[in-house]
Amino acid sequence: MWGLLLATRCYLPRQAVQPTADSTSAVYVVKHGWHAGIAVRRADLPDGGWPVLDDFPNARYLEVGWGEARYYPGQSRGVWGVLRAGAWPTGSVLHVVPVEGGVLDQFSRHTVVRVPVGAEELDALTAFVAESFTVDPAGRATFAAPGYYINSRFYESPLTYHVFNNCNHWAAAALEAAGCDVSPRWTFTVGQVILQARACGTLVQREVE
Repeated sequence: MWGLLLATRCYLPRQAVQPTADSTSAVYVVKHGWHAGIAVRRADLPDGGWPVLDDFPNARYLEVGWGEARYYPGQSRGVWGVLRAGAWPTGSVLHVVPVEGGVLDQFSRHTVVRVPVGAEELDALTAFVAESFTVDPAGRATFAAPGYYINSRFYESPLTYHVFNNCNHWAAAALEAAGCDVSPRWTFTVGQVILQARACGTLVQREVE
């Protein structure tokens, strides 16, 4: 069964671009346990670029991660939660964290990698994340659950989650869209995500243990 899933793994809205010399901005990769999030400066996102912008008008950055629909929000944990999240295809959600100050201040105990991006890479990353949201007829993202941080939220995603299309595949595909030379299909762990981010960016903060 897994051989078939590997061959026909869920579509990720990948829009890879080649790295360019002119970097107009930067995004940040933040390690959260088994997950990685991507933080983008809100001012770098065009109006309507993401269907959640109106929900976070005062944010300086928006950090987004993707994961299994019940495990990620904490609705199904333990051994059963892990098995459910990886043993067969399930639904998924995105976690959006508004950052009103600096990324390093918000995630002061986390590993953070800064990745420079040019305009083309930023456009591709913006589109990748936007296509990961489920939207209603008005184009607004569909709320799923309260988030882990103050004012953070989970939103529904149309993507299917399974062991061959997990949260770290998504984070690696986001890096690929941002112009990094990565291999999303073979990225299974958050450690691989961070190593690939460091190859095209700079480690700016180490995790506090």
